[in-house]
Order: sequence, then C-alpha cells, then structure tokens
Amino acid sequence: MFTGKAPQCQSELHRFPCGKSSVPEKEDVLATIRAESQVLGWLLIASIMTAALLLTCVARCRSPISYVQLKFWQVYAQKESDLLDRYAAEHAQNLAERNLTSFFQQKPPEVFVTPDRNAWEKVSSFFHFSTKKLHYSILHKYVETDLGPTGARRPSGVSEGGDLAIPTVLSFVDEGRAIL
Repeated sequence: MFTGKAPQCQSELHRFPCGKSSVPEKEDVLATIRAESQVLGWLLIASIMTAALLLTCVARCRSPISYVQLKFWQVYAQKESDLLDRYAAEHAQNLAERNLTSFFQQKPPEVFVTPDRNAWEKVSSFFHFSTKKLHYSILHKYVETDLGPTGARRPSGVSEGGDLAIPTVLSFVDEGRAIL
C-alpha cells in the first residue's frame, strides 16, 4: 500500500488525521487512502445492486404467478389502497357530521354502520398467499369468506391448486410483511 513512501509512514499512520505526523508525504498517503476507500465503497454498492438484481430475477422466474397476473395484482392492490383511503375519509367525515349534528341539535344519533373491531382486526392482519384460494388482499379475502354466503362459491378471485409459501415476488402485498 505504501511502497516507496518513508519507512516511518506506517508507524505514524494513526497520527495523520490529527495533523501531528512528521512524514513529508502525508498528503500523498491520505489521498491514496481516500481513493482506495472510494473504490471499495463503489465495489460494495455495485455488489449489493447486483445481488438485489439477481435475487429479483430468481424470485420472478420461480414465481407461480404469471407476469400479467402480477401486474394486475399490483394495480389491484394500489387501487384498493387508494379507495380504502378515500372511503375511510368519507366514512369518518360522515360519522363526525352525524355526531356533531346530534350534539348541537340535542337529538339521539341516527343509526350509522361501521365495521366492528373484529372485522377491522381481520382486514388489518398479515396477508398469507395461498394458491388454493387466490385472494388479492386481506380485504378481498375477508369480503369473499366472511361476508360471502356460507358454502357458496364466489368466483371473483378463487382458483384451484396446491398451497404454497409466499413467493418473494409478492413483496408489494401488505408492504412485504408476511406470516410464515
């Protein structure tokens, strides 16, 4: 590393940052160290990016879900999230208006239907991918199984097949959280 430099260079290396070294080539040595650290840093970044690319490619190649279905799933998840935000804001506003109207008019409140705590917990839980019953989100699963007629088959997202662990390619579902 320091070939051709003063012999005392290595022994006084720890004094370089403080400026207390008597080695005349101090700036050259510091420039070499900075350059080497830059090269190592860029190599580390490049290797991490390459590993991430390879893992993504392998995950997508091994996925039981086709590319077109995956794109649909991603669009569905985004639309459901957007609509949930909008519906929740509207529902909260309507409930607040009902409560304020009831308070200021001193009348009993009108009946207002809001999902119970158990329903909120079910749609807030982790989403577990299954190829037996393909649901595009935990809300989709709740609507199909808990709100659907008992024993009736609802075809909007159910497919047949064996159960499977959560594929890495589905990391966008519930922000990549999953129960294993």
